[in-house]
This record gives sequence, structure tokens and C-alpha cells, in this order.
Amino acid sequence: MAIVIKADCPECGVVRLSAGELTVRVCTDDGTGAYCFRCEACGSAISHDASTDVCDLLVSAGVARVDWRWPAELVDRPGGPQFTNDDLLDFHLQLREDDELIKTLVALDDANHSTG
Repeated sequence: MAIVIKADCPECGVVRLSAGELTVRVCTDDGTGAYCFRCEACGSAISHDASTDVCDLLVSAGVARVDWRWPAELVDRPGGPQFTNDDLLDFHLQLREDDELIKTLVALDDANHSTG
């Protein structure tokens, strides 16, 4: 007997899915989980947060589990001083005064409009 899993699509309401139509995603860094599926009726990609118990139950019913991690860039902060609002303003002013950069950007924009 095939297992039928009921899930909620924001557009279509309750949909019935097989275990192969769902994926459980668990972040190994903080333990948070979610289940994901694509609604057959409307084609929307749906993701719902799920507790550890719900994730375990879905996996025990045959749903594939995918473990993932946060990108290393979130942990590895570069050294040096923090980027401030003054730094952003200085950068903005520098960009406005860089004639070569402006010419390059205008040429790119013109190229995009002529081929698009």
C-alpha cells in the first residue's frame, strides 16, 4: 500500500503527494528543517518549515532527506575595519568621478539594448 502525504499548497489548498514527490531538507548547522515539493496542479515550488519530529516522520515514510550547511562565508569574516556608511558614500563619489568606468558601463548598457 502506497503512502499518501497531505501537504498544503498556498494556491491550491491541500494536495496529496507520494513520498517521491517530497524532499526533506535539514540544516546540519542549526538543525532546522523543511519539506519541499512542486505542486502538480499549479507548478509552484513549495517549502514549509518543519520540526525535527515531522522531518523524521517524513523520512521514515520514504521521503528523501537532503542535509545542507550554511556557506562558509557566513562564518569566515574578513579582517580589517568594518565597512561604514562613510565608506559607502566615498565609494559612490569615486564611482561618479571615474570617467573610464562610466564609459564602460554606458557601452555595456548600449550593447544590451541593441541585442535585447
